Amino acid sequence: MFRHQSRAGRVVSQLLVVVLLVVLTLPLLLVVKESLEGEGWRNYVEVVAGTPFLRFFLNSIVIAATTVVVVTTVAMAAAYGMVVLRATFARTSQIAIIAGLALPGMALTVPLFVTIQRLGLFDTPIAVILPLSALTVPFGVLVARNYLMGIPDEIHEAARLDGAGAVQIFARIVVPLARPIMAVIIIFTFLAAWNEYFLPLLFLQDHSAQVVTQIPTYFQSERHIDLPKVFAANLLISLPIVALYLVFQRQVRAGFLAGAIK
Repeated sequence: MFRHQSRAGRVVSQLLVVVLLVVLTLPLLLVVKESLEGEGWRNYVEVVAGTPFLRFFLNSIVIAATTVVVVTTVAMAAAYGMVVLRATFARTSQIAIIAGLALPGMALTVPLFVTIQRLGLFDTPIAVILPLSALTVPFGVLVARNYLMGIPDEIHEAARLDGAGAVQIFARIVVPLARPIMAVIIIFTFLAAWNEYFLPLLFLQDHSAQVVTQIPTYFQSERHIDLPKVFAANLLISLPIVALYLVFQRQVRAGFLAGAIK
């Protein structure tokens, strides 16, 4: 009886996986199909050759990569200070993190605009990197803090007894152990920075400084939208995200699994 129930449970689970797979892949297949309508693969050639795609692509890479480095470094260092060093600001920082997650980004538009203008940062990558980092760091600190809380204190104490300082413990012990959650932070931050549309549009008024999310607008006007080329542009824009996930997929699964266990 129990074997029968177990076998039935496996069948139901496999059916649910198949249904979920169809639901997730069907929209992607439809987008691919629509991107090949009309001129076929020439739609992709037109996106790359008929627009400043490569320049905007490089601009996005610079902004996204720098944002990833800033957010990951700050998040890991802050979480290390809160959990391992038990800094006096830990409690206040937790409240600030929750407030940062609850605050909508649009509410900061005017203050950000005034600040960037006074600092003279318009039309520079820093004008986008700083707000993106500030808006993404709270999430990074929160998930890194929760992960580091699962590392036994005995590991840190043993390192201190061996004469390791705070920086050495962080670099040689905490960072290697926290690679799964760092991969999650990296992918989340890159995804947020790469897909950002509003901030570059607001702060990068120089055409040559624009980012890749602006490419689909080249095929849109008030009276006409070239949907096949828009879909083709969106698929090309999504390729770096897919590639990044494929590189870090093992660490990402480990990070989510560790979070689920805790």
